[in-house]
Amino acid sequence: MSNIKVLNTNIDEKGELLDEKILKKRAIIYLAFVYGFILISLILSIISPNPFDKGTNSIKPAYSLWFSFFSFFPLLSNFLTRIITKDKSPWMIKPNFRKNWRTYLIAGFLPGALIFLGAVLYFLIFPNHLDLSAVKLIETYGRFGLPSNLPHTVDSIIKIGFVGVLISPFIIPVTIFAFGEEIGWRGYLLPILMKLMNKEKAILLNGVLWGLGHTPLIYYGFNYGLDYWGAPYTGIVAMTLVCVALGIWLSYVTIKSNSVIPASILHGSINVIGE
Repeated sequence: MSNIKVLNTNIDEKGELLDEKILKKRAIIYLAFVYGFILISLILSIISPNPFDKGTNSIKPAYSLWFSFFSFFPLLSNFLTRIITKDKSPWMIKPNFRKNWRTYLIAGFLPGALIFLGAVLYFLIFPNHLDLSAVKLIETYGRFGLPSNLPHTVDSIIKIGFVGVLISPFIIPVTIFAFGEEIGWRGYLLPILMKLMNKEKAILLNGVLWGLGHTPLIYYGFNYGLDYWGAPYTGIVAMTLVCVALGIWLSYVTIKSNSVIPASILHGSINVIGE
């Protein structure tokens, strides 16, 4: 009986048993596509001129568009892998909201609350790191294409942060970009890995692979800048660790709801508030 249960984890939507070789083939092809796109991006990032405008420290429009497409590499890899391997498994895009509304609520608003509490704790421990002039915040805005010379006050920063927490789950464009990643990593690769190994190992491996997929962005300083020790390589390691930790949460809401929509909302909220 126990052997039957194990085999049933590898049954497709038609009730047919999936060979382990087929699952491995799908995982390898998916990773080949997504890392192939990423490798091309990394090569382009190395040979291309600086993407930042020296005058405003804002990212140039062409690069802003390029970085936007980066989020859709996993989606495209998912689509191409399904065509090549004739994979008709569910896309996991049905919201399943009625039975999982609590999961949606947590995915939408808990990130903001945790990030806010984390910031308060951090600046209580390291008060000298509190930048009331918002220099780092302005630089971050610049990396996302916003003018870095906008006037900022402490009051305006607090208001922006508070509003950001409230509206982050409803910023549809950001959620769409997050969906491009989630439909690939959590919506496609994770279910395959969970059929090839135990759930815990699958989630951790998925997080590592997802983190390494951010290499071109970190190389160019898109998330952390380049003014830190060991840049950009220590940043790549840091991003991988962050993705492993965040991947556990994203995987949890995906598995619980059997949908990538809550993970996309959660991912998008973190992108809005965390950055």
